[in-house]
Amino acid sequence: MAGCIEHRMKQAGAKHPIFTPSALEAIALQSRGWPRVINTLAATCLLYGHQLKKDVIDEEVVRMAAEEMGY
Repeated sequence: MAGCIEHRMKQAGAKHPIFTPSALEAIALQSRGWPRVINTLAATCLLYGHQLKKDVIDEEVVRMAAEEMGY
């Protein structure tokens, strides 16, 4: 799962890791491995990170995004 997100970030032009290892673990737990949920949660995390002016998405951002999505 982490490799999938990292691959998508590289395809989008990311030069460095966007998600911390703990954030990737939290996404895996919250999504239960469901691809659609992984993608939606990761995208929501990116939106939250942008709003919060974060350079890196951490576990706290994942928690906020998951709560917003009802997970």
